[in-house]
Amino acid sequence: MGYRGFDRSATKPMFPFGYGLSYTTFAYSNLSVTPKSGDDPDSVTVAFDVTNTGPRAGAEVAEIYVGDSHAPVPRPVKELKGFGKVFLQPGETKKVAVQLNRRSFSYYDVTSKQWTANPGDFTILVGSSSAKIELTGAFQLTKLSATK
Repeated sequence: MGYRGFDRSATKPMFPFGYGLSYTTFAYSNLSVTPKSGDDPDSVTVAFDVTNTGPRAGAEVAEIYVGDSHAPVPRPVKELKGFGKVFLQPGETKKVAVQLNRRSFSYYDVTSKQWTANPGDFTILVGSSSAKIELTGAFQLTKLSATK
């Protein structure tokens, strides 16, 4: 079933995808999506800061999801498209940057037999698990994008 099925049925799992325990805590801030719009989704950078707000050193895996609510076919609420792992000392902050490509915004169109990304607004979600989204941004695709 996975996180996509739980999102679709509005079921809250005990241990969502990406759930993990740590001896410290983390805070997310300063999300930037570059560029904010364009006709070529091959080089979208999602960058943000992660801060260790706890008393011990620790590692955090930040997950980047993309949501597409405007496609002509049913799509999941969000799909995991990237992640970044950082090791932080107490009080330390590091910038995490993850590149998204054309496939991050695409779905397989069975009619045309190719990967397609329809123009419109995509939601960029960053969090520590599929259920704990910390930051939300957007990317606007201005032109139809398709690849075989």
